[in-house]
Amino acid sequence: MARDERQEFVDRVKAIDPVFRRGDLDAFWPSLRELVAFAPRRADLSKKKSHYLTSLAARSLARGDPKSAIEFLDYADQALDSSHLTRFLLEERADYRLAAQEALRPTSAAR
Repeated sequence: MARDERQEFVDRVKAIDPVFRRGDLDAFWPSLRELVAFAPRRADLSKKKSHYLTSLAARSLARGDPKSAIEFLDYADQALDSSHLTRFLLEERADYRLAAQEALRPTSAAR
């Protein structure tokens, strides 16, 4: 019997997330690309992928790395089928993109 794709997705996230937490983005990206390429026709998994990529952007911002945050958001825009996503998920990504762009502005321009 084939493993449930949803559970396999969850297991893959659990396997790669510690690599992200260690900050080893060079090792993380290939696994992330495999995760995002997994089950592309499943709208439910596209939603989970979008939320996961947004959470990576949020965590990158929290650790002071807005460039990586934008990379994760750009990748989500490029790799995910937007017809699978809700307005909330698209707006969530847009909000974090604005925060990352603001963080990249020179401090003198912020005033």
